[in-house]
Amino acid sequence: MPLQHLPRWILITTFLLAMNAGMVNVLGLFSLLHQSISHMTGNASLMAMAFIQHDYHHMFYLFWVLLFYVLGSSYSGFILGNSQFRLNQRYGLPMSLVAIFIALCWIFLPYYPRYALLWASAAMGMQNAMISHYKGTIIRTTHLSGVLTDLGLALGYIFKGLEVERKRILLHLMIFFGFLTGGLIAAISYPLYDLHAFLLPTTLSLVLACVYWLIWLRFKN
Repeated sequence: MPLQHLPRWILITTFLLAMNAGMVNVLGLFSLLHQSISHMTGNASLMAMAFIQHDYHHMFYLFWVLLFYVLGSSYSGFILGNSQFRLNQRYGLPMSLVAIFIALCWIFLPYYPRYALLWASAAMGMQNAMISHYKGTIIRTTHLSGVLTDLGLALGYIFKGLEVERKRILLHLMIFFGFLTGGLIAAISYPLYDLHAFLLPTTLSLVLACVYWLIWLRFKN
């Protein structure tokens, strides 16, 4: 489906959500366990490696990371009932839970790092499932594999002389640069604030939740 109209609020929202995930993922990599949080492909590979190496303790931990990501996604689906990106959806509720889950990760990380990062994994699963489609375009705000694939496809079409949808490319670029910006912010803030840097994505999630609640109340009334 051609993406004929791309509102500015979608670009801003996807940028900020991707920035949020970029911060969480880099902070997870900086933490005691050096654990990727926002995307699960690498974790599934590590789980397979742990099985072959008979490191069953780590294998089962990675299984729990994957499971919490899935549970976060499923709860988002239960709340919203639809993954199409629309302003009148109740995004405030899952986004509030994202903020709470990241805050719980920050609280427990100094004492129970493995347990704490499960909350962050659930938060990223919930965020990623909030918005999956917009007018035929697949949107993923917590990892870049699909984004880079679509950008590569577009580049191939250009080389072949085919027409590409510039608005769709713009949307993917916003996600890419949002994720990269979040990673840069986390990389700068962690040496300064240590684990307290997790309060940055917590605050951003809370701000986005408040904005979504205000928009939803406006549509409701």
